[in-house]
Amino acid sequence: MSVLVTYATCHGSTRSIAERIGERLADYGMRVDVREARSVQHVGHYHAVVAGSAVHNGDWLPEGAEFLHRHAQLLAERPVWLFSVGMAPAGHGRRGRWFAAHTRVPRAVAVDRDLVDPRELHYFAGVLAPEHIPWHVRSFMWAFGWRIGDFRDWDEVDAWACGIAERLAAKWTVEAEERREPSY
Repeated sequence: MSVLVTYATCHGSTRSIAERIGERLADYGMRVDVREARSVQHVGHYHAVVAGSAVHNGDWLPEGAEFLHRHAQLLAERPVWLFSVGMAPAGHGRRGRWFAAHTRVPRAVAVDRDLVDPRELHYFAGVLAPEHIPWHVRSFMWAFGWRIGDFRDWDEVDAWACGIAERLAAKWTVEAEERREPSY
C-alpha cells in the first residue's frame, strides 16, 4: 500500500510532524512518500493520503489549501486524514483552554471537506519561537496563555499515525480477501 504524506510549512514544525507520521506508517510496512504540498503533481497512484498544514490566522497556509482544492476529486476516492499544526492546542490556563475549545475548522479545510470527506481532522501543537510572532500579535497571544517553546507531543503524533496505519492495514487485508477467487 502506498501512502502520500504531504504538508505545508512555514518554519519547519509541520514538516517534522509529517516526517514522523511517515516514519510510523513505514513501520507498518507501507510505502510512504513525504512531500511538500506544492511539489505534489498527482495523487492518483496513492492508496491513501495524509495532508497537513501549519495554521496561521486561523487557516491553512495557501499551498496546503491549494493542494486540497486542486486534488479534491481524487482525494474523494481514497482514505484521507488531515492535520493542522498551530498553537491553539498549546494554550495554557483558562483562556488558553477556552481558545482551544473554540478554534474552528480552518476555512481551507471546510471549503473542500464535503467532497474530500476526511476520516479525521487532528490538531497538533507546534513550535512557537519569538521570531515567529509579529510584535502587534504578541499581546493577544500572551492573553490566551501561549508561551514560547516546542509544544509538539511526539507520543500524540505517534499514536495518531499508528491509528491510521492500523485502519489502513485492516482495510488492505479486507480488500485483499475480497479480491481472492472463491475456492471450490
